[in-house]
Amino acid sequence: MCDTGVHGQHKLLNDIDHSQPGRKEKCDSPCASDKLIFNAENGHDNLEDQHGEPTVLNQRTFNVNGHFSSLKNRTLKLVAHNTGFHSVVPEALVLESKKSTEVVNLTVSCTATCLPFSSVLKEIPPASGFYPKEVTSPITHQPVGSFGVISCGSQDGDEETNERMLSAFSSFYQAKEKFKKELKIEGFLYSDLSVLASDIPYFPPEEEEENLEDGIHLVVCVHGLDGNSADLRLVKTFIELGLPGGKLDFLMSERNQTDTFADFDTMTDRLLDEIIQHIQLFNLSISRISFIGHSLGNVIIRSVLTRPRFRYYLNKLHTFLSLSGPHLGTLYNNSTLVSTGLWLMQKLKKSGSLLQLTFRDNTDLRKCFLYQLSQKTGLQYFKNVVLVASPQDRYVPFHSARIEMCKSALKDRHTGPVYAEMINNLLQPVVGAKDCTLIRHDVFHVLPNTANTLIGRAAHIAVLDSELFLEKFFLVAGLNYFK
Repeated sequence: MCDTGVHGQHKLLNDIDHSQPGRKEKCDSPCASDKLIFNAENGHDNLEDQHGEPTVLNQRTFNVNGHFSSLKNRTLKLVAHNTGFHSVVPEALVLESKKSTEVVNLTVSCTATCLPFSSVLKEIPPASGFYPKEVTSPITHQPVGSFGVISCGSQDGDEETNERMLSAFSSFYQAKEKFKKELKIEGFLYSDLSVLASDIPYFPPEEEEENLEDGIHLVVCVHGLDGNSADLRLVKTFIELGLPGGKLDFLMSERNQTDTFADFDTMTDRLLDEIIQHIQLFNLSISRISFIGHSLGNVIIRSVLTRPRFRYYLNKLHTFLSLSGPHLGTLYNNSTLVSTGLWLMQKLKKSGSLLQLTFRDNTDLRKCFLYQLSQKTGLQYFKNVVLVASPQDRYVPFHSARIEMCKSALKDRHTGPVYAEMINNLLQPVVGAKDCTLIRHDVFHVLPNTANTLIGRAAHIAVLDSELFLEKFFLVAGLNYFK
């Protein structure tokens, strides 16, 4: 699904509202700071320094469909700044598979314009008079306020108010241009982009009755270790808000929430029974099936795909969104503290799943559950395989969530070759599949200095309960995977 050609160079920056200095919004996300930074590069990342100076992060290929077709196969570079979020889209890059796509998202900050995306006119308005046309936000379909085009009603309005608004906008535009010059990057500002992953308002004024004759899109959400069916509630919410009338039906899996320490075969049977019973109970006509998993739930999803009873639905698979999934287990985890904790938990709980994740369920690594699962088909039936990972997550190794090699595995002559075989088993069918696209999103969170951050738990759950991350992720790219 990736084009092989190069589409030229296109750059994009986000706006910063300098017209309202010092204004801050309360952020309820798990992050102590106002920002989340998303990056997709395995090398050394140039993140924001201590003084808040903007620095350009690394780049990867950006590939989405639908309304973002004009940005297909382009690289996305990020600029982190203490007052906003900025993204730059340079020249296109295509991976050797021509289907695998590396994706980097955007920097997020809690600002006054956190929810609506704005459209800004490309020229300075006249110093006096009225702007003839009111511009609305592409997402909310509401008039743009201080962050965007100034819209004036009639000439009977208060001239003093209009002049003040025009003056504020002029100051904002000048500050915007100054910021671009400081970055020394030529390109369009983010607010100039009129097309996002979805231009449908969150709350449409008139909701049309859904026509379900063509079937519905079933989205199965599966929680992780020691989780419950409410873990992915925000993921469900932002998809529903972004795609109203999308014929979506969500199954928030709860069959395994009472015992996530069981072995994977047992949990696979439970989830498969739950899916089939849900379809039969509501007599659903299924057109597409997508899966969203967090942590250990992603392994359960992959295991369900291999079962004979699910074979009928394989041709209906659409998107697999993996949030911090341990697809390669927890081998080569660089956190001794976490590894020790998992070992103790496995002993205390007598957990079959933790035993299998650590490859201790068999002395022969090639007979372990995860290795044998890698040999079975499944992922190649999806249209989109989206892997979201964070280098700050020490519960699930970064390379395991991305399904890629790591330096420790390359140096290990005993386990390393088996590890490489697993990766090849998983990725080769995906790369060879005609209609399957692999996308990797790497996420960097600005987190508080707490014990949860130290052990890597904060980043592990931030992909579930950070409203800033989830909203920006789905509005910019994620919604395309569920259309």
